[in-house]
Amino acid sequence: MTTTLADVAAFLPERMVTVEELGPELGLTPTQVRVLRRFNGLGEVRRQRPGETLADLLEGAARALPSLRGREHRVRYVIHARGVPVVAPYPVNPVHELRARLGLGAATAFTITHHACASGLLAIDIAGRMLARDGDPYALALVVAGEQVFTQDERLAPDQRVFGEGAGACLVAAGGPGDVLLSYAAGQRGDLDHWSTDGLGAMDRFAQDYTELLSEVILDAVKQADMSLDDVALVLPHNVNVVSWRRVCRRIGLPVDRVLLDNVPLAGHTPSADTFINHASAVATGRLSPGDRYLTAGAGLGAVFSAMVFEHGSGQMLATELRTRVVDALGVLLGRMLGGDLAVSEETRLFDELGLSSSKTLELLLALEEELDIQVDVEEIDRRDLASVGSLSDFVVAHADGV
Repeated sequence: MTTTLADVAAFLPERMVTVEELGPELGLTPTQVRVLRRFNGLGEVRRQRPGETLADLLEGAARALPSLRGREHRVRYVIHARGVPVVAPYPVNPVHELRARLGLGAATAFTITHHACASGLLAIDIAGRMLARDGDPYALALVVAGEQVFTQDERLAPDQRVFGEGAGACLVAAGGPGDVLLSYAAGQRGDLDHWSTDGLGAMDRFAQDYTELLSEVILDAVKQADMSLDDVALVLPHNVNVVSWRRVCRRIGLPVDRVLLDNVPLAGHTPSADTFINHASAVATGRLSPGDRYLTAGAGLGAVFSAMVFEHGSGQMLATELRTRVVDALGVLLGRMLGGDLAVSEETRLFDELGLSSSKTLELLLALEEELDIQVDVEEIDRRDLASVGSLSDFVVAHADGV
């Protein structure tokens, strides 16, 4: 079995705060603020509104996964990847709250923090290994990443990172359509841990060795995937700053235009979530095509450097396209079945508004199979799936052969 990203999504709060507005809050001088913008390419970050919680942030990303709907029963694990061990006061538990909100009560939920800001990659690796061990080809793991920033250390790091609030989510599978994991390389350097007895010295050495150590792990991941740098279509970075990635590119001989740096000035560094946010941007802007091999890399204080190589698949796009076709076809078929000009939308209630019975809805499914030349496994269908055009469409996409 191979680890696959079956779906990837991201969520950024609407509220934007510029580095100039952050300056007084972080105790920065006007000159230091100008350095952040002029030399490090940092412009603004996102922040939640007062009263919004970490569970709200993570839920935003999870709800943006189109293929999660209708497949909640397949989710065996919910894993929260985050950069710091404690993100909420006891007894608040964001990952357990998220699990309840999404209706994933049968899943096992836990948190990964071992690799700090590179924990998102570790979570993907662990999820894939656990699913492969379980042996259920239909099982999924939901990985979410992101956290609120509420301490000085989490707002601004001494190596010119400004932390923003944002979240990412992905569905991991042991095989099937999606982005296939080709390699994973990680290295840990305890002597660079800023929590050691020589904390300040460790931070200085971390900054000095950062470019070389990140470069080494990138090259290692590429080698493990039996590739060269020329085969890497795109790099999804962790969004520390623009300068650090220019240095890495010079060090390994990679054109900087192959690194997606668009989100550095727009969102800052979102601990562990950068990978997912950049993936969503790459797909939305057409920078990843089926068959492209891409790399994502990052570093975490402690110190950890890691990189993964994936081959971008077409499964996510096929599912999105199929859902659109299903919604359109249901509108046509309902018109034929009920007669007249029906104004059907995804919100149209099949029982309450259209008066369909369970048996009539199954007839509708049979007609849909013939119309789209697909076959749908209806063994697990229940009344919730038949509630509306949208819920029925979600079920069809999740249970159609080959999707």
